[in-house]
Amino acid sequence: MKPLIIKYFIPFIVALVVAFTSSHLIMLNTGDYYRSVFPFIESIPQFTRDIPFSFPLKENFDSLSHYEYKSSYSLILYTYALVIRFFTNLFNIQLYSTLLKILYILTLTTLFYRVQKIKNKIIFFAAYFLSLMPVISSSNLVFFGSFYQEQVLLICLPMILACIGENNIKGYLPTFLSITIIACSKSQFFYVPLILLCYYIFYDRKQLKLKIALTAFSLALSLMCIFKTTSTVAYNKYHSVYFGVYEYERMNGLDLPENTDKNCVGIDSWGNRFDLKSGVVSTSLGETCFNKHKDTSFKETIDEVLKHPFMLLKLPFDYGVKTQLTENYFHVYKAMPLIINNEGFYAKITSIKDALFKNIRFILLALALVFSLIFRKDRISGLIFLCSCLGISQFYISFIGEGYRDMDKHLFGMNFSFDMTIFLIIVSLFTLLKKDS
Repeated sequence: MKPLIIKYFIPFIVALVVAFTSSHLIMLNTGDYYRSVFPFIESIPQFTRDIPFSFPLKENFDSLSHYEYKSSYSLILYTYALVIRFFTNLFNIQLYSTLLKILYILTLTTLFYRVQKIKNKIIFFAAYFLSLMPVISSSNLVFFGSFYQEQVLLICLPMILACIGENNIKGYLPTFLSITIIACSKSQFFYVPLILLCYYIFYDRKQLKLKIALTAFSLALSLMCIFKTTSTVAYNKYHSVYFGVYEYERMNGLDLPENTDKNCVGIDSWGNRFDLKSGVVSTSLGETCFNKHKDTSFKETIDEVLKHPFMLLKLPFDYGVKTQLTENYFHVYKAMPLIINNEGFYAKITSIKDALFKNIRFILLALALVFSLIFRKDRISGLIFLCSCLGISQFYISFIGEGYRDMDKHLFGMNFSFDMTIFLIIVSLFTLLKKDS
């Protein structure tokens, strides 16, 4: 069933086609690119859709130690820039994204081979191409045409799913390298090793002590990255409290804590007021509220959640949250879409996914989690557990981490986890329907 031409050649052609036909997809720079590229690229235009595809490399790179935002992604990007400097003085984002997309498709293909049990060739190809559909939308592929840290999830999560069942060095090395890259890429992913540990406890206890040690090491590295990154934490804390939990309480008629500055509830660090229709509307407050309350902490958010525990159940259905549930990503203002050149086949997949799943992704992830725990004997159920657990936790981490501020993009982790869950379910259904074909 798996001659060489089917197993390697055809998927590589598919990867090339996807990579080259989506090379026009890039993302708007909202000011965050600097934290990843400043040691080797002077500047990248911000808040403009007219972004060039190539950027001049600095003649002399700054040291890695100059990074304020400690991230595994920055290390990967820096290493790539060091390598291409031997061949060119330009960083071409289309070439960079093409290489990553090829790796992405081949990793997904590896995962497909390891979970499918289809004997019929026609059904095999139908399952392969259909399972790829949700994961090759413009909302996913566009991250490769960007310098946002979230993109590591696209390759590393399928890699983990493909290798996690092997209890040997060939399984452990890619699994724990991938989980460490994810956990250390961005603060909202710091806890992901704990999800992996839960998987091992529920589904695979072989050599459990070794697995606990490895996950603990990954978690320790991710916490070190957080403790050494201070440049954005103050803004995150303020948004978590005044642009997050307090605004949720105000909109839902819950009592705010005593001494809350009600004039700043729903105001972000730059004076924009949260708005259900437009995302935000500008005010004349500027940074007044942030400067007055920059000493806020995540503890205040947690305290309010503990005070109103039903908030956790109601939050996925909150009107404010529903305004953020789209894969056609935007930056704060709904009139500022993040995906540049979002048109054609891959854009249609994104629109179809939104039409089908926009308001029910969280519910379906919760159901997938329940069923994965019920049917634990099937190997694929453990993989669905990982994806659904990551997706559900990303929803809450995104809100607790920065409230409604740019929540739409912060939910990429939940959205991609959902896409991978659909990928696995499609393969599983085809396997069940035609297992003996």
